[in-house]
Amino acid sequence: MSEQQNVLFFGRTGYGKSSIANMLVQGDIYQNNNKFKISDSAKGETLNIYGSSTEKYLIFDTVGLGEPPSHHVSHKDAVNKMRNYFSKSRVSLNYIFYVHKKGRISDEDKRMFKLFKEIFEWGEKNFVIIITNSKPEWVERNFQTIIEDLGNYPIIAVDFPYTDEDEDGDTACKHRNIRAQSLQRLENKLLELKYKSARIEILSTSQVIERSVSKVVNIAPIVGSAYQLISSGVYYTLDKPNNAKERLIDGTVGLALDTIGFGVAGASKSVSIALIKDIIERVSYGVVKTEIQKVIKKKNSGSEN
Repeated sequence: MSEQQNVLFFGRTGYGKSSIANMLVQGDIYQNNNKFKISDSAKGETLNIYGSSTEKYLIFDTVGLGEPPSHHVSHKDAVNKMRNYFSKSRVSLNYIFYVHKKGRISDEDKRMFKLFKEIFEWGEKNFVIIITNSKPEWVERNFQTIIEDLGNYPIIAVDFPYTDEDEDGDTACKHRNIRAQSLQRLENKLLELKYKSARIEILSTSQVIERSVSKVVNIAPIVGSAYQLISSGVYYTLDKPNNAKERLIDGTVGLALDTIGFGVAGASKSVSIALIKDIIERVSYGVVKTEIQKVIKKKNSGSEN
């Protein structure tokens, strides 16, 4: 990897994001003074989004997800922090790591991965699943289950055991060797993947709300078309070309349906019938569009990498 590789970590609290980040930046994990704060506490240590750069990597360690409302950074706040930070950021990413801890994939884990895909929907070609506290043999045995639950993306097993201060020298040495071997496997796999850097387009919290509103407004004849075309221009100015293109297509299709509706109104001399027909066609278009997007995303997740 001659060029600097940009890597982002996403995952639940306590699954080992910060440990992997430290290994890539420092080459090891220390008991004190790590670039990214770690501990064996039951509560997450990463309360904000932190970055660190070396000649090889630019690392982004994000807030741990899944914390209750009583925590310093609840799950909802963590998601908002992530969306708002990367919505404004113009950084490109080579690898987007979804970090999962070795063990059964629960329904909550599946919901977390769904959220991951929603936030980074335009970066799916750069997804990598990291399984912490595990060895390659465990991943091989459970490979089919993992791809069925999370999707067909590259999976890398890592094991970076933390050495406590009261552990003896032999244990510390053993842990250090395990970490070094695991780091080597991880970097070898990244060399093999060689993902190209890509600008990741992420919506802020307010833009996610606006997107939901637009789907409702889009049902309305004329108004829906105008709204989509105007919002397309807004997203272009915000440097979000994928979302702008999506709105432009919706607005253009809406105009075509409006034109057809006016034709029906002229022929039947009934505006109400034309409006009802237009609304039905708009709803049908939305359903078909959603299904097509699901098929395309499923195909991409199974073949792009």
